[in-house]
Amino acid sequence: MRRTNLLWGVLLLAVAMVVLLRALGLIPDGIYDVITRAWPALLVVIGLGIFLRERAPYGSLIALALTGALTAGVAIYAFSVREAQERDDYRASIVQPVDGTLRLLRVQIEALDTDVELVRALQPGGVAGEFVGSAESLVRADYTEDGSGGATLLVSETRPNPFPLLEAIGRGRLRLELPPEIPLDIELVGASGTASLNLSGLAVERLNLDWKHGSALVTLPAYKPLGSPPDAVLGTLAARDGGLTLFVPAAVAARLELTGGSGLRPEYDETTYNLLASGVLETRNYDTFDIKLRYVVNVPRGQVSLRLVES
Repeated sequence: MRRTNLLWGVLLLAVAMVVLLRALGLIPDGIYDVITRAWPALLVVIGLGIFLRERAPYGSLIALALTGALTAGVAIYAFSVREAQERDDYRASIVQPVDGTLRLLRVQIEALDTDVELVRALQPGGVAGEFVGSAESLVRADYTEDGSGGATLLVSETRPNPFPLLEAIGRGRLRLELPPEIPLDIELVGASGTASLNLSGLAVERLNLDWKHGSALVTLPAYKPLGSPPDAVLGTLAARDGGLTLFVPAAVAARLELTGGSGLRPEYDETTYNLLASGVLETRNYDTFDIKLRYVVNVPRGQVSLRLVES
């Protein structure tokens, strides 16, 4: 009987504390939403308590622990399912005029659970794009000029609410059109999703991609960087938990330094590329090309694939 009373006492105390803290405004809406959705767990813990009361020592504590673990697992699964669903509750347009005489435009993108697409703008004059996603996201575009012919555009996605509502969580989409007439230094950091960078027709001086989870597709431009020494490393392309597909124009010689300890052999045309013993994948007759693009590639868990495209 004492064990049963202990279980009821703990449950009543927990319910009373939730009601009191909510009344005082100390429980955020997101946490309270999860608690109200999880009320059937009370039936589980009561049932387990009755079942284990005469069968196991400390049956009430075991019932509480099992119910807590079950509830946590269901909550994690529910959030993961919601995060995979696309949302369109929130839209943010990005329109940033850019001086065509800039010597370098640094484009820095910080995304969360968002599919990102970069393409060449059809009309010169600036950067344009749109974010479509969850109302829990906030997207800002901050533009600054350094006074020496360079500028930085930072497009960042944040979630101001540390405890978002379950029904408001979801995946977003960000599309940016970049100016073809201005040299670009592109840096993209994302948490999860698909990164699609079609850089054909753009003057890309440097490119850094750090994609945490998901696949990345990058089309390199047939452009010879002017702001870096010949054969310099132009950046790092990292897909830490996913694959990376590179589309390389026929006029471009690519030299890729494979790092990250990937056990998967890269996919490539052996008549076009050589895989050296040092872990470098490069175009055959590399030194004879006028346009040479050299990158560090870090794909520790996925597949690196090279595709040849006509310039």
